[in-house]
Amino acid sequence: MPPIKRTPRCAAPPQKRSAGSAIANGLAAAAGGLIRITSRIFGSVASRGGTAWADFRARPEHSRWRAYALGSYGLIVAATLAGQLYTDNVLGAYVRVQRVDLPAMTQIFVRNDSGKPWRSVRLTLNGIYEYRTEEVGPGGHVMLTVNKFAIRDQIGKPTYAPRNLEPKTLLVDTLAGRYEAEFHE
Repeated sequence: MPPIKRTPRCAAPPQKRSAGSAIANGLAAAAGGLIRITSRIFGSVASRGGTAWADFRARPEHSRWRAYALGSYGLIVAATLAGQLYTDNVLGAYVRVQRVDLPAMTQIFVRNDSGKPWRSVRLTLNGIYEYRTEEVGPGGHVMLTVNKFAIRDQIGKPTYAPRNLEPKTLLVDTLAGRYEAEFHE
């Protein structure tokens, strides 16, 4: 089979290069040169680093250091989870203070957010005044004004807290446990 002859088509006239394309070509050439130079410099660093890494892995201490690293990571994860999951509110109590302007009084709201009832509930305001109730069921709440809390003497006579008493702490004490809330301005 004879070779096929190709006839040239009419050649396009040479295009004039703009200044922008000349600058772009110059920058591309400079970047290519910079890449070649840094490849020579860092190529030897990479090969030496790879050799050092292979030597390190070949040593028997490598597995020991890996065990140390993984063990440390495991301890950090365990401590983080323990810190996030820990709560000093074993009762699941939600406590809130509501100040009312008219009439001037303060209300204490305590809710049982746990799934178990609280039995023999004692609420102690500011470490002095107490309020007792037999049970607060799951999801149940107690809402009291400050003057419902009292100190009882030996014969059981109550002395109620003043209406303008500023709540600082509230201790929720039950058979299941206790929780103390501090109130800040």
